[in-house]
Amino acid sequence: MKTVKVMRPIFNPEMESSFVLYPYQVYHLKLYYKRLGMKDRVVDYFAYVDLYRLGAERGDGFIELQEWEVEEKKVMEPLVGEEEARMKAFESAITWGNSRVVSWWLPRIEIVREERAYKVFWLYEKDGETLIMDSLDGKEYSLNAMTGKSGRKCRGPFCR
Repeated sequence: MKTVKVMRPIFNPEMESSFVLYPYQVYHLKLYYKRLGMKDRVVDYFAYVDLYRLGAERGDGFIELQEWEVEEKKVMEPLVGEEEARMKAFESAITWGNSRVVSWWLPRIEIVREERAYKVFWLYEKDGETLIMDSLDGKEYSLNAMTGKSGRKCRGPFCR
């Protein structure tokens, strides 16, 4: 068994289910901008870096985390290292910050908080089909469609 931090699920399937935990690195960053002739500016940025596909999303805050004790086989291993994830978060923060703050300089970045967190994907049977539900937005995906076994193009969070 392994203790991990998970993003608190918002949606759960109504029927009996299993789950898989998908890896993210979550950051709360502060960007400090120097500005000519104006007051310096500090902005907060929350980055959610996908440790499987190296994508970054901006959040409104630091998501609520829960500690779960799970079997190791339910936890997906990250394909992205910590340094690469941090650089992706910084890149995302700078791109967003520079679109809002006028400055001649790149911001100084401070990491306020950093956590490895896992997003829960529920696995369950419904009408004879295996489905996956995203625990944060409630969207359902057909496992066969995502793995390409149905002949359709793969769509969803587990496609590569």
